[in-house]
Amino acid sequence: MRLPSYAFIGIGAVAVAFVCAVPYGATAGEEFSTEAFLPPADGKDAYTPAVAFGKDAFLVAWRSGHLAPGDLREGLKFDAKIVACRVDRDGRLMDAAPFVVSAAADLRERPMAAFGGGVFLLVWQDLRNGKDWDVYAARVAPDGKTLDPDGIPVGAGPHNQALPDVAWDGRNFQVVWQDFRSGSQYQVYGARVSPEGKVLDVGGVALAESQISGGWGKDQLFNPSVAAVPGSGRSLLFWLAVSLNVKDKPLAACRFVENGRPAGAFTFTISEARKGPGGQHSTFPTSLAAGGKTCLLVWTTNAPWARGAPPNDANAMVLDADGRPVKSLALSGVLGPPWNCPVRIRNPRAAWDGASFVAAWDEWDQNPVGRRGNSKRLVEAVFAARVTETGEAGPKVRLSGEFDSPAIKPAVASDGAGTTLVAYEKHPAAGDVPIKIGFRMLPGRK
Repeated sequence: MRLPSYAFIGIGAVAVAFVCAVPYGATAGEEFSTEAFLPPADGKDAYTPAVAFGKDAFLVAWRSGHLAPGDLREGLKFDAKIVACRVDRDGRLMDAAPFVVSAAADLRERPMAAFGGGVFLLVWQDLRNGKDWDVYAARVAPDGKTLDPDGIPVGAGPHNQALPDVAWDGRNFQVVWQDFRSGSQYQVYGARVSPEGKVLDVGGVALAESQISGGWGKDQLFNPSVAAVPGSGRSLLFWLAVSLNVKDKPLAACRFVENGRPAGAFTFTISEARKGPGGQHSTFPTSLAAGGKTCLLVWTTNAPWARGAPPNDANAMVLDADGRPVKSLALSGVLGPPWNCPVRIRNPRAAWDGASFVAAWDEWDQNPVGRRGNSKRLVEAVFAARVTETGEAGPKVRLSGEFDSPAIKPAVASDGAGTTLVAYEKHPAAGDVPIKIGFRMLPGRK
């Protein structure tokens, strides 16, 4: 199969050209739009965007704010809202200012988004009880109206319920999260939320539990990712694990979820410490995206420190319709000798545009500086690449990030017909300017 070629023209406000071949169903010369920014809410810093598409609009949500005013000597006080804006297919803002999804007391973090049944569903981890995390959700109508002001509890048991993800399974939203209700061990729980905003699995359902019995070792399951498998009525669930002093136990695993319950055995597990996803250094966070016939799993690869090293052979994997591995690949390209491993990537996310996956992530990049470019400095930048359904990755394209204004933590969504939006945190060069959500768009195929 012939692969597409990408031509890098520039960064920042300069367009980046994709020259795509037939397998992607695109035309030569398609370009990412120039960089644009969403308006900050009340002038506060913006963090960790989430994106979903539905009813001719992209919904971009993020955490607005962090610390509340006050004397730090009296303890930390938080004031962080979940806010959102809509963007149309042409990259035009549909809301003059962000609208509030949740402004309850204390802290909210890490929103995730999906669309189905005529509504968007946002989920996040919430500290409003003042002592530990719970999972909350809120529906947003396509016209930008918040249907569940301040959110509804989805996972709110003892101890932490955190790091949620969400997908639309064709009938309901499947929400998953890591759960510490036992007080000694994280496991993966989930609950369905209907388009009408009803939590169908009150209290949550255990979707993945410990694989260790007996002895004194326990495995901690964390960072669940979920994607709805088109045409199957099921969702594919992936999670990571860490096992202390116990050998040959899964470091990562995958299974189907149907009607809010585990469906069948694991489709694959990984227990070798130097293979990804999973390894001596946790590959958190991960992301799972469903395509036409396959799914794309992407994961973080951390820098090697002290004893051990992260996976060196891949940072992405294509899974077939049965949830089994088809091919491992490197989104960021493979370095030559002596290292022979891909560039370390962070915070990867992916979406299906109707013909291929579009993946985005951030990484440390080297930019030459000084006379004749004879010295280098590290830059945090956001990159993107296309991946075919069979796992062929195109060359990465740099979207944003400069030495004094880094870009991190991208989110990706597509309309399923070729138009894709990549949003990210864009940090300012000056300390008195708020962090903003930047975005660039890849227009639909002609």
